Amino acid sequence: MHTHFFTFCVVTLCILVPVPHVSCDDLPACQPKDFHYEYTECDSNGGRWRVSVPDPDKCTGGAPNAPIRGKDCSFTCKEGEFLDIANDQECHTCPPGTYSLGGGVRFDDWETIPTGFTVSTEGFQHHLLWRNNDPETNCSRSTWQPKGNYIAALPGACTTSLVFSTKLVTAGMAMFEYQYTDPDTIFHFLVQNDQCQAAGDDESSQWPKITDEGQWHKQTVKLKSGMNVLQWRTIGVMSDMAKSKTVPILIRNIEISGVAFTSECTRCRNGTYSSGGTNFCTLCPENTYSSRGEGQCHSCDTTKEYSLPGSSQCLKKPACVESDYFEHQSPCTNKKTMKSYSWVKPQICNPQDPNSVTIPADGKPEDCPPCNPGMHLVNGSHCEFCSADTHSDGKEECSQCPVSTSPLYSIDYRWWNTMPPNVTSSCLSMTATQCSKQVGWLTAGDHIRTNFGRDKEIFIILTMQISGLRGHPGSVDGKATVLGKISFMFDIECVGDCELVFLSNESGRNTIVKSWQGSTIKTPFVYELRHNYSQTFTWAFQPVDWDFVEEDKTKDYLNNVARIYSIDVTNTLSGGATACKACPRGLQKDGCIPCPDGHYIDPISTTCTPCPHGTVMSSSDPWGIKACHKCGDGMKAVNGHHCESDCKIVDNQGKSYDLSALDRLQFVTGTRLFTSSGTTYYHGFNISLCGHNTNTLPTCVNNVTAQDEDGEKATKSEEFEVMTQQTMLNIPSKVSGMICRSTLVPEKDSVQNSVVSTQPVSIGDHLVKIINNASLKKQYEEEGFSVDKMQNDIHFYYRAESATAACPDGRQTIISVRCEVDKKQQGQIELPPKCSDGTCDGCNFHFLWHTQHACPLCRDEDYEIVNGECINGEQTIHYYPPKDCLLPSVTKPKKMKQKCTTIPLVIQISIPAAIGVGLLLMILLVYCWKRNKKLEYRYMKLVETAGGREGELPAAESCGLDDEDDDEAVHFSESKGVKLFQKLRIKMGGGSSKSEEDAMFSVSNWTMTTPL
Repeated sequence: MHTHFFTFCVVTLCILVPVPHVSCDDLPACQPKDFHYEYTECDSNGGRWRVSVPDPDKCTGGAPNAPIRGKDCSFTCKEGEFLDIANDQECHTCPPGTYSLGGGVRFDDWETIPTGFTVSTEGFQHHLLWRNNDPETNCSRSTWQPKGNYIAALPGACTTSLVFSTKLVTAGMAMFEYQYTDPDTIFHFLVQNDQCQAAGDDESSQWPKITDEGQWHKQTVKLKSGMNVLQWRTIGVMSDMAKSKTVPILIRNIEISGVAFTSECTRCRNGTYSSGGTNFCTLCPENTYSSRGEGQCHSCDTTKEYSLPGSSQCLKKPACVESDYFEHQSPCTNKKTMKSYSWVKPQICNPQDPNSVTIPADGKPEDCPPCNPGMHLVNGSHCEFCSADTHSDGKEECSQCPVSTSPLYSIDYRWWNTMPPNVTSSCLSMTATQCSKQVGWLTAGDHIRTNFGRDKEIFIILTMQISGLRGHPGSVDGKATVLGKISFMFDIECVGDCELVFLSNESGRNTIVKSWQGSTIKTPFVYELRHNYSQTFTWAFQPVDWDFVEEDKTKDYLNNVARIYSIDVTNTLSGGATACKACPRGLQKDGCIPCPDGHYIDPISTTCTPCPHGTVMSSSDPWGIKACHKCGDGMKAVNGHHCESDCKIVDNQGKSYDLSALDRLQFVTGTRLFTSSGTTYYHGFNISLCGHNTNTLPTCVNNVTAQDEDGEKATKSEEFEVMTQQTMLNIPSKVSGMICRSTLVPEKDSVQNSVVSTQPVSIGDHLVKIINNASLKKQYEEEGFSVDKMQNDIHFYYRAESATAACPDGRQTIISVRCEVDKKQQGQIELPPKCSDGTCDGCNFHFLWHTQHACPLCRDEDYEIVNGECINGEQTIHYYPPKDCLLPSVTKPKKMKQKCTTIPLVIQISIPAAIGVGLLLMILLVYCWKRNKKLEYRYMKLVETAGGREGELPAAESCGLDDEDDDEAVHFSESKGVKLFQKLRIKMGGGSSKSEEDAMFSVSNWTMTTPL
């Protein structure tokens, strides 16, 4: 094919055709046979000339034919025709073995990169060290690589572009077929002009939609006349949802219309043929072959040779080996079954070869195994689920549930004689259009197993669909309520780097739940289900990482096998029942009447019993008090159903906080990041602090694959609605939560300066707890936050339970609110200075919110009171709130007045002075009185104890007492009786002499201590 993307007017002067190391004198003169015809560029009249030019570097000089007027620039041939420019300049039918698009080109042969295509790859250069610790990123695997029937790009920590340039004489179309199954990868198609500017319309930038596994989709774009630069770009670095395996993006067919003309038809590639006059070549069927440019396919000798569809040659049939046949369990017939063996179709081995294995004979008939639980045998041949309100263990017929009981529905597969109704097996081939018929998951009685036959570069996929689960979603302590579980038992037997991957679309898209590499012993796995809508579960097995296996060694890995022994899904809407449960409140149409919110079923009395105060019901099967769970710190139980916060908090010191003004949808962006070529992207975070005052939770969208209700691509205004803060917060999406994040890519080439939102992920499904007075000093320092006012911060904890390979325990987000009186209205949300994208490890996020609403409400005891001067009978009292508290909406006035009495200042000073002097005099009077009483008492004592006559006083030196003398210093030894008798004698006047008295009485001497 000789297709003119641009034409040249060639002048046969040697000076205009420089040839290295060859002079004009060394070239022979051009002969008529050395010339060929080409068209010039279109002139102002829309026409062009046919000129005769020599082949480059072949000759010089000569006598070219005179130019003649050619076809108009708008002229093109029909499909299946070509323009004979060398002769009559008319369209002629393509001969057999060729095809033509008329005014277009097709690229479907990817053995090498076709002429006109270029590939560029670049690594991301940014500071997120937790994302990529290797500054020298290896992009060798991420580039576009030809694979024969298609070209593939494996997204990674690089961006790679496939570029093709063409000049169209008329407006045309670009169509390409692709596979794009990984939503965590960005796939972008862009049309630019020769100045690398956007074409200037809505068609110039396209984001192909996600495809299913193994399905090819077509994308069509209108092109303008003139130069067009087409670019297919993939980006896989911007998601931290790292997977153990990355799914490549494939392109297998590119067609472009609107080119000038086709001067010759394109030959059919190997393995295809054409009868002539067509715009395509047909694939050769199996056991046939063709070479390039063939008009028909040739048959192989099927006794010794074989070929797969689209082959360029016949291959010798090898000797049969164990992988060429497979074992399967025959369906039950009259309650009998047996093991059977069949050749894999198409059969490419030679059973007559002396080195071939012999296919085993069928086994003996044996009794059919029981049906799976919840099913029963029908007509002695196959199993079906029991009807509504009945149950079975799989061995017996279905029986009716007792009165006031309801079936416990589930899906429990333990026997694999046939593939169950909601389970399908498929195959994804990376090279051929389809896999061999028997390649896939095969039933084997007590298990199902993989079978690859001789197919290479394929994935074997098992898919199971459920219609939904019973119960309603909820949450406790930030964890979504578990509505059911899926569990399965499996093992893997392989050599090399095989892998079994389990995926779920519970989050709205297929995401990897768990993967296992290499041989694995018989292992159980359980995954909790938290949503009640229909879901799909997928098991994909790859026997080896095909990208790193040499072609001649792939057969060594085809015997790798994965087995699944049982699959069980509980609490399903459909399926069968194995038992019946009691209904405390009776039955309704779809089962038991549930207990009221906040009630559990007492297993003894089988009655609905209220949960304890402050707890909520966290289970869809509320048997026993253990089903009731306490709310987290700072959370309140609402109707016994869920825990929430109204953003009004009271701490353990009695301080109240009202954060309700912050409880509205917030939007904050991370630092802008760049690729080495200048491509910009950043992360946007949608936040709801408590979720109490908002009707809907924040949502993060993926507008890359926007679709309207009919499945067609949405208009530009619909597709790029999330360009501002308001629109981003209101577009519905399946990815929602208290905090979610999406990756935003500005379209610098877009005429609308749009932003593409992709890779939405929840980083906080539920609010777990609210605490303060907690020390996060170490975390603050590691993230670069200030710790000066940290002790008064209030911390909101959020959890997202969805596990990924990068975050096996899910994600956690902390929003710390800090009292900043000068931060009015909503304040400012700060990302960690050292981890400016909100996280330092990709799993734990932290935001610091500076706002006045984080200050405690002012209390009466917090005010400082200042009394003013009493003026004219009124006194002003001033109330000054402290700087670190927030005035409530209803608060004390800043000042108030009260009545008072006016007294002159001199009197005000004299009164307290007079009172003071009076008190002092009273104290002195009391002191003197008490002192006088003491002296009088001592004097009387001395008189009574005097040794002389009545009325005599003791010597002067014996009555002078010091203050320190003790009252007990005077001691007496005579008795009272003697003293009294003596006094009576004296009174009676008869007194006797001293000697007589001494004789009659014995008076003791007294002494007085005197001070030293």
